[in-house]
Amino acid sequence: MNLEEVWRECSYLKDLLEQPEAVARTIAGLEEQDALAAFAKGLRDGRWRRVVLTGMGSSYWACHPLYLRLLGAGLTPVLVETSELIHFESDWLRPDTLVVAVSQSGRSVETVRLLEMARGTADVVGITNTADSPLARLSAAALLTRAGEEMTVACKTYAATFIALEWLGDLLCGGTTAELKTQTGPALEAMRRYLGQWPAHVDELLRTLDVTDRLELALKFQRERFEELQIRKRIRDDVQE
Repeated sequence: MNLEEVWRECSYLKDLLEQPEAVARTIAGLEEQDALAAFAKGLRDGRWRRVVLTGMGSSYWACHPLYLRLLGAGLTPVLVETSELIHFESDWLRPDTLVVAVSQSGRSVETVRLLEMARGTADVVGITNTADSPLARLSAAALLTRAGEEMTVACKTYAATFIALEWLGDLLCGGTTAELKTQTGPALEAMRRYLGQWPAHVDELLRTLDVTDRLELALKFQRERFEELQIRKRIRDDVQE
């Protein structure tokens, strides 16, 4: 049995291979909105003193390039994890703050709580993969990633979120969004070529590992999984007590 046959039914691999199309759909669906244009103008005019970028997990890390871009443009960005924002740094939620909230589902407990706390206090721009989510419906403006359903972790959404945030960065920093759609064409083709040759890439990686390396890698994954299960058990026990 060859590698392609073994992995043919792997849902995570299917999601990985669909990343270029997820990015392409996201780019095609991005549209300038009056609310976003007003936010960009307000940011340049000093209406907002800072931009708070927030998310959880991969949504948090996807914000980092935009954080650096805003910083380089002379603005005042704040990058904070959503649970920390609502529990420990809620003072950022003020009328002179523009919040950019990223969430694949758009309906996590922390995201919904953030929307509640920001209502009437701070304007929120939502980035989400779910059109009917609270984040999409209740934000002052929202961008949809159009990555499609994720079977496991949010790999398609992660890639599409980078594009949506780059597009938003063009707006907030006074650039033109038309250039992004032109520039991403070659990148999409490169993604398709690389992912189209995934069996060769995996085979090359496996050839660089001897049997000992493979066993050590497998044991490492098992230890990490066991530690994760122990932590979850302790959390369940604490809750039950």
